[in-house]
Amino acid sequence: MYDSQKGFTLIEVMVGLVIGLLGTVIVAQAFTNNEARKRATTGTADAQANGGIALYMLERDAKAAGWGMTATNTTYPGCTTIHAYCNGSATCGGTNGPLGGINFAPVLITDGGSNPDTLTIQYFADPNVASGLPSGTTVLRRRMQSPSAELDVASASACMDGDLALVAAPTGGNCTVMKITEVQEQAAKLQHTADANGEYNPAPEFYTTNTWPVYEANSTVSCFKPANGGPIFRKVYSVNSASRELQRSDNSQNPAAVNELVMTDVVDMQAQYGVSAAISTDAISAWVNPADAGWTNPGPNDWRRIKAIRLALVTRSGQYERPAAGANCSATTSLATSWGAISTANYPNDWGCYRYRVFETVIPLRNVIWGHI
Repeated sequence: MYDSQKGFTLIEVMVGLVIGLLGTVIVAQAFTNNEARKRATTGTADAQANGGIALYMLERDAKAAGWGMTATNTTYPGCTTIHAYCNGSATCGGTNGPLGGINFAPVLITDGGSNPDTLTIQYFADPNVASGLPSGTTVLRRRMQSPSAELDVASASACMDGDLALVAAPTGGNCTVMKITEVQEQAAKLQHTADANGEYNPAPEFYTTNTWPVYEANSTVSCFKPANGGPIFRKVYSVNSASRELQRSDNSQNPAAVNELVMTDVVDMQAQYGVSAAISTDAISAWVNPADAGWTNPGPNDWRRIKAIRLALVTRSGQYERPAAGANCSATTSLATSWGAISTANYPNDWGCYRYRVFETVIPLRNVIWGHI
């Protein structure tokens, strides 16, 4: 019994300290375990939210793929050889000389192999402007005297100053991108004179030296507004594996946005084309990978067969979960979509020590299905 005259003995004090320390250890352990569970839960919730928001933004942009291609309905699908020129200016892409490889597919998927894929969504009009449709389509009334000659057309009101014109031969697959420098409505003529800047309109001798085509009467002339930094509007989605960020480049903005942050903790993106058996058919007959033969750079015959894309995003929790002593936390971890496993060959060595969420969706290309392109 405690004696007020004598106080506590040393043994009693030590016993009290030991009991107090044991209680502190137990409470600290319980708090640590609870905090770890809370971080795992909130980290998983963050990955869930990040993936949902990122997928929504991707889906919103992809559904509008092909916006504004109405007037070029009968023009660009027949282009097997597209002639275009740039003087090195950023307004036409920054390259110098002939612009090869222009592709008018509504969407393009670049295969990343063991790395994330890249998705390019294309429009012939500003996707941020509801009324941003092309000016229109007309035909040549007379044969051009030379590749640099003015265009004598049935209706000059189809185009406006500053438009790009896609001139397409009735047969043979030749097409040329020109910049309209002057519209003569009464004379029904379109000028595409090489000016001081020279975007899209090279000097007359360039046409001759490079044997660019001369277009006959009844060739189609389709006009559309140029984008900032290229002939057509593009939104390019990619994943920066080092920073684990979903990024977007967008030339519909002025100045053009380059690799702007869309969402954090996105580690992978995989995509496939949903293609129909024929242009006139909307039903998807096959899902093809961008690395499959003939689909690394789809040609004109396949542009309008792309009716949908299948997309998968992988997000990661920020909480590191330490494995048990001697264990490998990636040994039992796998990531997969409904159409196959996701390669983790280029993921960090400790990638399995985190929690992941895989999001999938099928995005129909409405403008293609509705016959707008």
